[in-house]
Amino acid sequence: MDQPDRPDRPLGRGLEDVSHLFLSQRHEQAGAEAASSWRPERPAPRQEPAPDAVVLRPAAPATREQLAAVIKAMDESLENGLRVIDFEIPCAPCGEIDLLAIDRTSQLTIIDFELAGGDELLVRGLGHFDWMVANLPNVRRMFRGQAINFSLEPRLFLLAPHFSSRLRCVARQIQRPRIDWVRYTWVDVSGQPGILLEALPTD
Repeated sequence: MDQPDRPDRPLGRGLEDVSHLFLSQRHEQAGAEAASSWRPERPAPRQEPAPDAVVLRPAAPATREQLAAVIKAMDESLENGLRVIDFEIPCAPCGEIDLLAIDRTSQLTIIDFELAGGDELLVRGLGHFDWMVANLPNVRRMFRGQAINFSLEPRLFLLAPHFSSRLRCVARQIQRPRIDWVRYTWVDVSGQPGILLEALPTD
């Protein structure tokens, strides 16, 4: 004999008030398990373009005129704030100062260079320094329009493809003037001439 449908029995007193807590915890646990099993896909590495490489090759030696022109055009490559103001300044009997510049402190700077290494470059540079100090009144008149601090003695830049160890040993004993040594190399950059400058330690 079939029994008639019985309605769902109501929960006991107080259970209806807390039943939603168990149900919500069950849903939250299911959601947490699903989240823990999910892993984001790692993006594929981005293809970066290869940097352009510059190939440097030794270049044929330059003439004195070419080297002087490069230094005049790139004077700040020797030192920030350096500015060439004249070139081929006669100072008998010491020959010619290759380039004369002013640094960022308004100090006169003699720039002498050689196409090949040799101890003669130091002797020539010191001769130019001595001439400049001995003829300071004439130098003032020659460069009257330039902002030069004549209370400071001229400094000296010497450039050559190489310097001998003997020359550097002698230079360490020279207290004045201040000497900056720069080794240079002529290079070919994609068919164009270039120059590589390397400041050498002064100690």
